[in-house]
Amino acid sequence: MNLQISSTNMLTVAAPVFISLFVNCATQLLFEGDRCIVPATQTIGKCVNIEQCEYAKRLLESHDDPQFCGFSGNMPLVCCPQQKPQQLIKPGNKSDKACSMYHSVQNQVFGIAIGQPAVPREFPHMAAVGYGDKPSVLWLCGGSLISKSFILTAAHCVFSRDFGPAKWVRLGDLDLKNTTEDADPLDLQIVEAIVHPDYKPPSHYHDVALFKVPPVDYFRIIYKPACLHTEKQLSRDTLQVTGWGKVELFGDSSTHLLKASLQIVEYGICARKFSNVSPRKLKDGILDELQICAGSALGSDTCPGDSGGPLHYKLNATGDLVRHFVVAGITSFGKGCGGENSVGVYTRVSSYVDWIENIVWQEDILE
Repeated sequence: MNLQISSTNMLTVAAPVFISLFVNCATQLLFEGDRCIVPATQTIGKCVNIEQCEYAKRLLESHDDPQFCGFSGNMPLVCCPQQKPQQLIKPGNKSDKACSMYHSVQNQVFGIAIGQPAVPREFPHMAAVGYGDKPSVLWLCGGSLISKSFILTAAHCVFSRDFGPAKWVRLGDLDLKNTTEDADPLDLQIVEAIVHPDYKPPSHYHDVALFKVPPVDYFRIIYKPACLHTEKQLSRDTLQVTGWGKVELFGDSSTHLLKASLQIVEYGICARKFSNVSPRKLKDGILDELQICAGSALGSDTCPGDSGGPLHYKLNATGDLVRHFVVAGITSFGKGCGGENSVGVYTRVSSYVDWIENIVWQEDILE
């Protein structure tokens, strides 16, 4: 990004912020060329004229304040990182930029318990994860297409104790065993599986992974990446889950994609419900920072086979973007499924945005 700012304009925008800092931090002022610490990354920086620091300009654009050093004449000095500015983008910026690109109006070419059947092309980000070799692939997990080459899923879906590593991803399907419905399934062989480094089975924490697949033409309406929810706060009480899992705990898996609406379950209620789970799986109980709880008084729930699939919501169209899905959670685990007041636990996507972005969207892709 090449942002041209005149000295006069920069002082007009930035002076109130920096004058305030000057008054409060006069004993800590540094001079041009002095070493400093960049707060966001705790890395070594250098005090420079703000017009010479692209990183500081980006922070101001996103309404954040760069670290103030002092003044050189009338111009503020800021702590500028010695790394390339692209390496220090605020978590969530890449995701938001990708979302705008995937769902821009200009780019358009016009096992769930007690779930309702999905209709063709309703969930263009929905993926089935398969195990074994063709023609006998078993589709046992779900996932979400989040870019042209990556599927977001649960870490425990990467390897099946009974069937080995996940090998396939299927996009665009509605019924896994029916070839007559209005669907256009695309099977992709998994190129690489990337598990979050803090995932340590049988623990349920950090249950998030990525599958790299050959690039998908995401401008086709049949296959379309979902966006990521990048903030912890969820303003929506009702979310939706989709999957091909069992329709009840001891029942058969659904071959038809199902959907169900769930309500967010308050942290305290969820923590009590899972308080007796083995410490090997939940050493510190439910962690609100890392997990989302959701359920339904009617018994709608995710079941075995839905793992890795999305807990998502749909945003309405704006002047710039078409309607699109936003993934807030990844189906992780639960207690049974489909019972009255059942609750499932989902990996909180916003807690892993930085890790996801550093793998999925390399700096040069979105520039």
